[in-house]
Amino acid sequence: MEDEHWMPEPIREFEKSARARGNQSWMMYAREKGSRKIAGWTDVSWNPNRPEFLQQQGTAVFPEFQNRGLGRWLKAAMLEKVLRERPQVRYVRTGNADMNAPMLKINTELGFKPYRSHYAWQVETAKVLDYLASPAARP
Repeated sequence: MEDEHWMPEPIREFEKSARARGNQSWMMYAREKGSRKIAGWTDVSWNPNRPEFLQQQGTAVFPEFQNRGLGRWLKAAMLEKVLRERPQVRYVRTGNADMNAPMLKINTELGFKPYRSHYAWQVETAKVLDYLASPAARP
């Protein structure tokens, strides 16, 4: 599948909607000391209406900072902070693409286990139009 590209306004709308539902969010960044350039980040959300669940959202490290354990450190530091502040959390859920080996490794090392699978399918519209024009599409 193609990468998703998010623009600021839809992100703001998503965050506004999440806050309206009572979600609380935490985000943690790591910066390079000298340049102060952001090297990576992670974020989680929690809702007091379901206090036993924490949703681990995204974790990413920019390419020039990868392969140094930063993603693992960010994710573990965030989980440690939130679990200290929200001891009622019993389960942490996250998502992971099967082809994202570095994040699968981090999640496995942190103790995450598969919970459920989700499949997303993608097709070029030209192929759909070709199919619809073919005899196979007619009953």
